[in-house]
Amino acid sequence: MNAAVLTELRSIEYRETAAPEPGTNELLVKVSSTGICGSDLAAYRGTHPYKTAPAVLGHEFSGVVEAVGDEVTGFVIGDQVCSAAFSHCGTCPECLRDAGHLCGRKLNLGHLEWTGSFAERIVLRPNMTHQLPPELHPVAGALVEPLSIGLHAMRLMAEDVSKVLVLGSGTIGLSCLIAAKQLRHSYVACVDVGTEKGEPARKLGADAYVDALLGNPVDRAWKALDGPADVVVIAAGYHGVTDQALHAVRAGGEIIVVSYFDGRHPVELNTLVSSEVTVHGSALSTGRDFTEVISWLAAGAVDPLPLVTHHYRLTEAETALRLMDQAEVPTGKIMLHVSTDPDEFAEERKK
Repeated sequence: MNAAVLTELRSIEYRETAAPEPGTNELLVKVSSTGICGSDLAAYRGTHPYKTAPAVLGHEFSGVVEAVGDEVTGFVIGDQVCSAAFSHCGTCPECLRDAGHLCGRKLNLGHLEWTGSFAERIVLRPNMTHQLPPELHPVAGALVEPLSIGLHAMRLMAEDVSKVLVLGSGTIGLSCLIAAKQLRHSYVACVDVGTEKGEPARKLGADAYVDALLGNPVDRAWKALDGPADVVVIAAGYHGVTDQALHAVRAGGEIIVVSYFDGRHPVELNTLVSSEVTVHGSALSTGRDFTEVISWLAAGAVDPLPLVTHHYRLTEAETALRLMDQAEVPTGKIMLHVSTDPDEFAEERKK
C-alpha cells in the first residue's frame, strides 16, 4: 500500500510500504479521510514525547472495513467506522472501572510500528472502533475523534453552568464549543488571535468571539460574558494562558485543561486557592463520548464541516504539514483525503 511516512525531522515521504495484516482479533480498514492533529504536528517538529521517525502518523479518520478477524464480533465487511487513537488493555484497574482512556498500558496508533491513518489501510482492534452511519460523509466521520475529546472535557463541568469561555479556537477548542452548546450551556464565548478564527467559531455556535489582537482578552471576555465565566476551558498551550483563565473565571468556578504544554507551565496558585477554583484535567475520550457524538451527527444536530479549512490529498501530506507548521498562518482542521475526493471541497482547496 501507499503511506505518508515521517522519515526524519520535518520530512514526510509518500511511498509504498508493507500493507498491514490483521490478526484474529483485529479489523483491516481502508482509510477514507484523515485529519492532521496537533500531536501529529508535534511529531513532525520532533517535540512529541514519544512518537518519533520513522512512523506513519494519524489517528483522526474514517474508513470502511475490508477484513474482519475470526474472533471479531459486531463488525462486518463494508461497515463505515472511525476509531479512538488508542487501544486500552481491558484488564488494568482503570479499564475495569470503565476508564480505558486512563489505561497505563494502552497502545497508540502511529507508535511502535503500529501504522497510523496517513495510509491507505490501517489495522484496528474492536475495543477502539466505532460504527458510523453508512450515509455519513467520511470527512464528518473523521471529525468524530476530536469532537469526542471536546465532549469528554465538557462532561467534567457542573451541570448548572450558564457562561463558558474557551481559550483557544483550534479544533479542540471548537469541539469544546460544540459540546457545550449540545449540553445546553447557554452562553459560550471563544478567544483566539485574529479575525480568521472568529468565522468558524460563529458558524459552530459561539455567542461571542474575542480577538486577542484587539486588547486584553480577559477584559474583553468579561465584557462579552457580562462578567466572569462559570467555566473556562484551556484549549491552547501558550504562555500565560492559565493565569488568564484564573482571572477570567468567577470565584468558586471551574477551569478545564484540555491542552497539552511544551515543558513546565507557571500558575498563579495563590489566585487559584483564594478563589476556590476547581481545576480539571481532561484526557482523551471514552466509548460513551464516541457514541454520543455519532448520535449528534446521525440526527443532523451538528454539522462539523466548518472545522475543516484545508483539504489535501494524502500524496500532499508534506505540503499540508508544512502549512500547519507555519504558526503565523491561521488554519483550522487540515484534512487529508485518502480515498475521498478533496475537489468536492473546491473553495477550501483554494485557500
